[in-house]
Amino acid sequence: MFKMASLSARPPAVVIINPNAGRFTDSLRQNVIAHLRASFRVDAYSTTDRDTGITIAAEAAEAGAELVIAFGGDGHVNEVANGLAGTASPLAIVPGGTMNVFARALGVHLDPFEAIDRLLNNITRPATQVPLGRMNERYFTFSAGCGFDAEAAERVERYVPAKRRFGEVWFYWSAFRVLAGSHRHRSPQMTLSGDFGQIPVSMAIACNAGPYAYLGKRPVMIAPEVQLHGGMDVFALKTMRIEALPLYAWRVMVSKDLIHHRDVSYHQDLHSFELRSESPFARHVDGEPLPPARVARFELASGILNVKI
Repeated sequence: MFKMASLSARPPAVVIINPNAGRFTDSLRQNVIAHLRASFRVDAYSTTDRDTGITIAAEAAEAGAELVIAFGGDGHVNEVANGLAGTASPLAIVPGGTMNVFARALGVHLDPFEAIDRLLNNITRPATQVPLGRMNERYFTFSAGCGFDAEAAERVERYVPAKRRFGEVWFYWSAFRVLAGSHRHRSPQMTLSGDFGQIPVSMAIACNAGPYAYLGKRPVMIAPEVQLHGGMDVFALKTMRIEALPLYAWRVMVSKDLIHHRDVSYHQDLHSFELRSESPFARHVDGEPLPPARVARFELASGILNVKI
């Protein structure tokens, strides 16, 4: 059992909780919250709908919060980061999701109790400034996709009970179902433009940090050269062939050289680029679906977010 410190000894923190995060049982979630309360002087808020985390975090920053802790998965962390971007209030993460990609990129311990203890031990250290990517109006912490993978992300969020039950496997199954159920991804539907020229593509993923995802403990590397403190990388498929899926999977998971496949267009260390289409395409940020658009403009926002680990 942990021991509660005296009230005066505990640093203040605003804790924003996603009550629907799929990683924990209700009992374990309550134990994590109790450990947070034992470690910090907590003002706790739960999100009630999509994007409410943005509002809560922004209001906390406006009120001068010394620390804002996001307890949830990647989508929840994305919301809190969007509310804090450009403010002095630092973000901390207690991982509670399925993959926790951005938490891992920052070096946050995946055990929530260990993450809380480390955060408390390091509380007097200065916050670190990190960049975020931005797609149109929305920041992303590690990736933003347009086209096929955004449709898969939307399918994942549409079936929350299956997401909770099957975790990471449900994402990959959803991606397979989207690709198997449509022939339109075989032909380029969008145009990717930047300093590298103009390239017709079927889907594109901007990466601010890596890996793109995880399967168990194994990283899924579609942008192997991306660095959190560098520019953005963009991975695009010029065509998507369902018969090539086994080879795609092999190159991602085993040989780690998918970027050299003839179907792939890969560009590194970018500060801006653009994606356009005559028809609206699906979009996501850090796995959170966004409304379809015909234009997606990507920019790197350097040093826009303060983080504590």
